[in-house]
Amino acid sequence: MKKTRNSIIVFLLAVLSPLAHASLATGAHEFKNDVKTAGKKTGHAVRDATHAVGRGAKTAGHAVAGATRHGYHATKKFVTRHA
Repeated sequence: MKKTRNSIIVFLLAVLSPLAHASLATGAHEFKNDVKTAGKKTGHAVRDATHAVGRGAKTAGHAVAGATRHGYHATKKFVTRHA
């Protein structure tokens, strides 16, 4: 009786082993895809943030240049007494 029971257990383990490996492979594949997706989303977010900072710096630089130009011309008009 005990020998038959052990044989049944060994048989069931042998039958279920490939299913366990397939399940593990599927889980690993899903994990890999999730990591790739998360990496792409992070990369896109960093790119978008970098572009936003760059646009802000460009806008600030243009504002400083415009104010400097305006100040230069205002000073030049005052010094030369041109209206």
